[in-house]
Amino acid sequence: MRAGSGNGGGLPEEAYAAALASVPQVGPATLRLLLATDAPSAAWSRSSFPGDVARIWQRHEEKGIEVCWHGGPGYPARLENDPDAPAVLFCQGDPAAVSTHATVALVGTRSPTRYGIGVAAQFGADLAALGVSVVSGLALGIDGAAHEGATASGAPPIAVVAGGLDDPYPRRNARLWARVAEQGAVYSESPAGVRTEKWRFPVRNRLLAMLSDVVVVVESRYRGGALYTVEAAAARGIPVGAVPGSIRSPTSEGTNGLLADGCFPVCGVDDILTALALRGVLLPGGAGGAAGAVPGPGPGRDAVPGAGAQYAGPDRALFEALSSDPVSLDHLARVTGMDLPALCGGLERLAREGVARDVGGWWERT
Repeated sequence: MRAGSGNGGGLPEEAYAAALASVPQVGPATLRLLLATDAPSAAWSRSSFPGDVARIWQRHEEKGIEVCWHGGPGYPARLENDPDAPAVLFCQGDPAAVSTHATVALVGTRSPTRYGIGVAAQFGADLAALGVSVVSGLALGIDGAAHEGATASGAPPIAVVAGGLDDPYPRRNARLWARVAEQGAVYSESPAGVRTEKWRFPVRNRLLAMLSDVVVVVESRYRGGALYTVEAAAARGIPVGAVPGSIRSPTSEGTNGLLADGCFPVCGVDDILTALALRGVLLPGGAGGAAGAVPGPGPGRDAVPGAGAQYAGPDRALFEALSSDPVSLDHLARVTGMDLPALCGGLERLAREGVARDVGGWWERT
């Protein structure tokens, strides 16, 4: 943990920032007012709130949770000029991760179709490989699939969650949460010990938009929660794209509606790269919206049977379940015991390595 600027009490300013954010009656707006003119320790002394600052600080230190406040060290530069920027931000991983690469939010429904899961995982993998950090909410469905793809390699993945960072939610994504924190960062406005309550999700979606250069909705119902992110992005002039879907699919009602309202269509990663370029966001190596920009297997990559020795865990099991005969996703799910987002993310990682490929919706080892 950072030592912080400190004060006469022996605790760093970060400790008082965490304590202020932990007061139940202090919401985001009140917290901004408290810290608008004072350092966290001065704001705490002036407020006379009850609470054990040392114990609150210890809880965050034990969980490896970084704490930063608006105007203090480590606070993301992307947020500094936003009038609704969180006064206090909590992070697991590298607090600077969101400031090192272009960022694209991939969001959508918690109950996606197989089509939506595959698109989210593919976009996540391709964008990360191009040096774009994928931002999402670590929820079930589209969010999880996007991060499964993004943790393959490349730019650090970024997650924004609603509750405290000491209690991963949903539990089914706990391992994915750990991978994102290890490779990039997981952010929250909620201090440790705070439950994931309903009202915190729209707040989370606002922050998700703030941290993104472009927002893309993969699948969403007509009144889906992802539309909170769209509203927050639109209010800030952040481009919003949507993946077209079947007019018969309820999970595409929201995205098709966004297209009708003027959001740009996303039929491939090149459409996202074009949106970034139009905003003046440059990628490593000058990658832009040209067709074929997504790199394939590089020279020297082993793409022959037997290459699976380099993989571990689920990816090893997935590689061994593949053969030269194409098999369905259902078959792979039964053999490996993986759920669909993890399965699609693993397949995209293997495809990126050049050892697996999609053949009309079926998968085979190359």
